[in-house]
Amino acid sequence: MQGTILSIGNELLIGKTINTNLSIIAKTLYAMGIEVNQALCVKDDVHSIHQALSQIDDAFIIITGGLGPTPDDLTKEAVCAFYGLELTLHQKSLKRIKDTFKTMHKTMDNSNLKQAYFPKSAIVLNNDNGTAPGAIFQVGHQTIVLLPGPPTELMPMLEPVKTYLLEHLDFEVFHGGYLVVGIGESEMEHQLEGFYNAHKDVLIAPYAGLGEIQYIFTSKDEMALKNALKAFHKRFRDVIVGPYDTPLEHIVVQALQAQNKTISFAESCTGGLLAGRLINVPGVSHVFNESYVLYSDNAKIKRLGVHQSIIDQFGAVSNQCVYELSYQLAQRTGADISVSVSGIAGPDGGTKDKPVGTVFFGITHEGRTKTMHHIFVGDRQMIRQKAVAFALNLVIKTLT
Repeated sequence: MQGTILSIGNELLIGKTINTNLSIIAKTLYAMGIEVNQALCVKDDVHSIHQALSQIDDAFIIITGGLGPTPDDLTKEAVCAFYGLELTLHQKSLKRIKDTFKTMHKTMDNSNLKQAYFPKSAIVLNNDNGTAPGAIFQVGHQTIVLLPGPPTELMPMLEPVKTYLLEHLDFEVFHGGYLVVGIGESEMEHQLEGFYNAHKDVLIAPYAGLGEIQYIFTSKDEMALKNALKAFHKRFRDVIVGPYDTPLEHIVVQALQAQNKTISFAESCTGGLLAGRLINVPGVSHVFNESYVLYSDNAKIKRLGVHQSIIDQFGAVSNQCVYELSYQLAQRTGADISVSVSGIAGPDGGTKDKPVGTVFFGITHEGRTKTMHHIFVGDRQMIRQKAVAFALNLVIKTLT
């Protein structure tokens, strides 16, 4: 099956908003064996939407954005007008929207009423994070899916969309994959030379993030998929941390929970990103109690007792400093694992010996403290995010 992703929104075309939905949806469809034939982006305009739809003949169209209550949110109305579909009030959706406003202790505005109108044949998708429901409906040979623009509202709706599509696909698709950390995409691709040709019945797609890569395998041949996954794992087991669809922070929390251990952080250049990443995981309070963000030298000295002589002789970005931070952190928090991070995120502050991107890590576990450093490439935010992924992977390696 081939599909088209149609993104609607003036904010996308002027660069105000990054179209992250395209990546999210394309990855989801790929894992299901649906080939994205094209991706279009048009403004909030009836003529532009109709013009785009007239160019699409794919069996599956997923449309995002423009389902809000404001006058410029006209996606649903424009799409249904194009296909000649009448909109009728969906009472269950209206009730859910009213209940959402009651929860917020607000009165629903009349403008929100239009969000409860859908074609009679539509399967309405509930929105637990907003007031704009989505919908799935058939028009001739085409399946149309309408989803809201905000990713926090869109992503949960992809699950019922996947369920619907899997029930209606005329073939079975098998998928799997791995999350890889600690190796760059270019190095991975070099090491994968010949691998793709050896597994021609399996589609293998890498999705590179900052410091981590998802490898998604898809095939109509279940045995071919299993063989490819087995071969990939054998070749790259040292850098595989878990399944491709399990976030790195979840893997860390699962490992800590399995061993009934706690963790704490002392962060400098990452400024709390490491702790924030872990707090993304529900139930993390069982393994995470406290953390320090110690950005200045004085804070490192005052809060965790790093000696002034260490800062003077070796600097805050050094093995000696992260060693003390991690060791002292373990003593003060009683955590089973303590991790410290200090580095130069840039754009200034680098030297010949410690260029921008240099980050030192300390980790204390079972009475022993180890240190290491790595030089990351990228801008300030990229360096910080890569350092977080490196630190989380360091925790996994320490535990396993």
